[in-house]
Amino acid sequence: MTEQTRNVVGDHARVDTVVQAGHVGTVNIHQAAAAVHTPAFELPPQRAHFVDRTEEQRRIVELRPPAGASEGAPQVVAISGLGGIGKTALCLRVGHALAERYPDGAHYLDLDDYRRDGGIDPADVLADLLPALGVDRDWLGRGYRALLRQYWARTRGGRRLLVVDNAHTGAEVQALLPASAGSLVLVASRGPLYDLGDAGQLELALTPLSADHTGELLRLLLGEQRWAAADPATVHAIAAACAGLPKAAEVAGELARRLPHRTLAALAERLTDELHRRGSAPVEAVWDAAYRELAPAAAQLYRTLAEIPGPCGTEYLAAALLGLGLSDAEDALAELVTAGLLDYRAGGYRQHALVRGHALRRAEQADPDGAERAAARRRVLHWLRRQTARADLLTAGARLTVEPAVPPLPGVPDADLGTAKSGALHWMEANRLSLYGAVALAHATRQDEDAVALAESLWTHYLDHPRHDAVEAFRAAVDSADRADRLPARIRTRCLLARPLWEAARFDEAAALLQQARALADLLGDQDADRRLAASAVDFRGQLALARGEWTAEHHGADAAREHFDAALADFAEARAVHLAIGNAYGAALQTYQCAKTEAAADDQAAAAELFDRAHRLFAAMPGRGRIAARARSGLGRALLRAGRCTDAEPHLTAALADAEERGSTFDEARIRTDLATLADRTDRPREAAAHRARAAELRATHGGDTGGGDTHGGDANGSDRTADADGAADADGTADDER
Repeated sequence: MTEQTRNVVGDHARVDTVVQAGHVGTVNIHQAAAAVHTPAFELPPQRAHFVDRTEEQRRIVELRPPAGASEGAPQVVAISGLGGIGKTALCLRVGHALAERYPDGAHYLDLDDYRRDGGIDPADVLADLLPALGVDRDWLGRGYRALLRQYWARTRGGRRLLVVDNAHTGAEVQALLPASAGSLVLVASRGPLYDLGDAGQLELALTPLSADHTGELLRLLLGEQRWAAADPATVHAIAAACAGLPKAAEVAGELARRLPHRTLAALAERLTDELHRRGSAPVEAVWDAAYRELAPAAAQLYRTLAEIPGPCGTEYLAAALLGLGLSDAEDALAELVTAGLLDYRAGGYRQHALVRGHALRRAEQADPDGAERAAARRRVLHWLRRQTARADLLTAGARLTVEPAVPPLPGVPDADLGTAKSGALHWMEANRLSLYGAVALAHATRQDEDAVALAESLWTHYLDHPRHDAVEAFRAAVDSADRADRLPARIRTRCLLARPLWEAARFDEAAALLQQARALADLLGDQDADRRLAASAVDFRGQLALARGEWTAEHHGADAAREHFDAALADFAEARAVHLAIGNAYGAALQTYQCAKTEAAADDQAAAAELFDRAHRLFAAMPGRGRIAARARSGLGRALLRAGRCTDAEPHLTAALADAEERGSTFDEARIRTDLATLADRTDRPREAAAHRARAAELRATHGGDTGGGDTHGGDANGSDRTADADGAADADGTADDER
């Protein structure tokens, strides 16, 4: 034969076929080399500096395979979080710590190394992984199925650790799971792997480091001596710039090493600029990659999310941003969460501060003239304006407004507010930050009508849930009304702003605003709507006089307050006459209610009880006025109690409490429970009194009020109705039912 023949037959020669040849030269018999496989430990080095994640490490370390099990599915830990938050570092730290538990090998796979056009070919991954499991490359199977069978055969029954980094979907991971119940797979992904199925036995979503842990990591990266020498403000500035992202802290450390002579104060300024304004390439690389893979709707949503006027978004706000239906918005949000560019927490979707900066820079690149963002902003403000008006209508009924209602946003559904007042109030409270933020956004972007309309609709919510941010919102509405030069809006917004000011005892500022409102009202015409708005300004002036009287009585005695109470009664009588003249029965009844409050504040409880009773009967006879009727009844019960008529007071206070609980008005509930505690004391029911006082104190503590109780709690003592009517007994402008 002219070709060399090689036979590998092991330790024994066996001939099954005889080949006859005319001449045989040299015969070579080669012994097969024994295949010896040494388990491979292929994890990259872990980070030199690592802080926190104690609870996550504990939960992973405590995982144990089922007793006696060898074959079956491995244990899988799915670790998700935005890029740079430390997922890989956690996987490697745990992997090194647990290496001895997995004697058959530890392997690391970065799926981004295999990614082509957004996807991976699992055959490529298996072809690289199998040689580490002892399969000679010459013997690798041809095709995915053959490689998969080899992988299952090699991993069956063993104890291996596998770290899979940068997984985008659960399907990418499924093919890489060892066929062994004794193995452990750590999977790092930007977002939750919804399609991992039953394999994902433990899911861990990493959140940014706390300020203390960020500072600890920075101390390690920058050096103990340099960190200790920095002043607290600099330390805080650097930690704040990193925003809890370990990768950002590493950038800070690298910057400090590159510029060793720079002070940390100078480094803090440069770091803030690099991370938040210009963007740091090492930090943003993974976000860039995720952004490039987004579908058009998700990419557009990512670029416009910053237009949401609040700390978090919802499916409805996303739909408004996109101008699409709810399903499309939910799909886009889910894609952003999966891409690690958005987090979902209780209350809505949130962007990390550094990711938000990245989104803004991508928006500036894709939308240099800002047209896309401006359109999204207009849609969001339109949608919020409409929903707030709907909620206000459900809560307070029809009332005078100076801005018209807007139609539904095309293609975008309205919020589900339910059909009850409680549902509408709950929606407004849940979206409070977005709603108040919307007023500021509308003013800042010169959408002045939206700013005024939103402020008007927030009035009801403010009365039940007074907040300090109302002052800035109502002030922005005043500025917008002035800029638009809309006379009714200028009057209305000044009245709205005056109330939170006088409630903060800023009486002179409130008085100046109401003086302006009255002067502007003199420029109105003689139509009923004009006269009603003018009467509203008079009513607000009366309320200011009442509040000033209450404050003066508390600080200087009842005699000093008398002139303020008399001024209030005169204003309420003037406003009542206007409402009677134009046939507005509700407005007239409301002024009776205001007079009742004033008499109660002046401690003429007999006159107050008679006026509250009259107001209650008037409101109770009007359809849709149950809210203010209940508050009048509360005032009646309080006046009777203070007049010593406990038996007469109790049914009125009990009914008022039930109404306050139904509306979710915690302020009203606390006040009425204080009255009921006093009543229980006077009727020898100490346990009942203690229960009412405890609940009132709990409500005040929870919602930021004084935890004290008793009859001397601010306005509660003199019968003031702080939240008054949603109109809000504040403007006496309520429209009759036939004018709705």
